[in-house]
Amino acid sequence: MMVKFLLLALVFGLAHVHAHDHPELQGQWKTTAIMADNIDKIETSGPLELFVREITCDEGCQKMKVTFYVKQNGQCSLTTVTGYKQEDGKTFKNQYEGENNYKLLKATSENLVFYDENVDRASRKTKLLYILGKGEALTHEQKERLTELATQKGIPAGNLRELAHEDTCPE
Repeated sequence: MMVKFLLLALVFGLAHVHAHDHPELQGQWKTTAIMADNIDKIETSGPLELFVREITCDEGCQKMKVTFYVKQNGQCSLTTVTGYKQEDGKTFKNQYEGENNYKLLKATSENLVFYDENVDRASRKTKLLYILGKGEALTHEQKERLTELATQKGIPAGNLRELAHEDTCPE
């Protein structure tokens, strides 16, 4: 998965954070959970079910590289995509299963929360939240805060996939 989060004392806010202001962004991460308005995109072996392993920034975080596994037919395939910071200074854009425009919403040493809008090759738009951490499952309180944020972003509260214990891909 693309994102791994340990959501300790996670406080969701609508204020966007800048990637270059958060050195904790870079490093080893695991996808803790994913939410999407089009649930089929994040189901088991879905095209946007990403098991994140690492995030690195280059050129003052003008480029963000995300290394993750995708799983098809039980097989894990390692992939790295590079996102390029856009003119607004907050959004990154990459090409993976269509076009992705994503922002870092929350960053601490324990967790990262990304909001992504994917438009696939058939022009179908999907809104996603990726929660990355260090391999721990979400607490009840974290789930509540996450579903509140999802609702604000137009993602149904019931479309939560917890992946902390489903990730069987290599470290």
